[in-house]
Amino acid sequence: MTEPTRHSTPPVELPLRWEREPDPAGACPDCAALVAARSRARARGDRSAVSDCNVLLRRHRQGHR
Repeated sequence: MTEPTRHSTPPVELPLRWEREPDPAGACPDCAALVAARSRARARGDRSAVSDCNVLLRRHRQGHR
């Protein structure tokens, strides 16, 4: 019988992805509303909502192409 390993394995390191936040498209009121919501979320420290706004803004901008 072999002895069990008594040391931990090294942690897995995942790369960080730092993507630029999406900008609003021109004078679109929907884009402006998402940017405002993102600013409010950031001010209250809600990083999940900031991320949600970024996703929605990226998806919405696809319709502007």
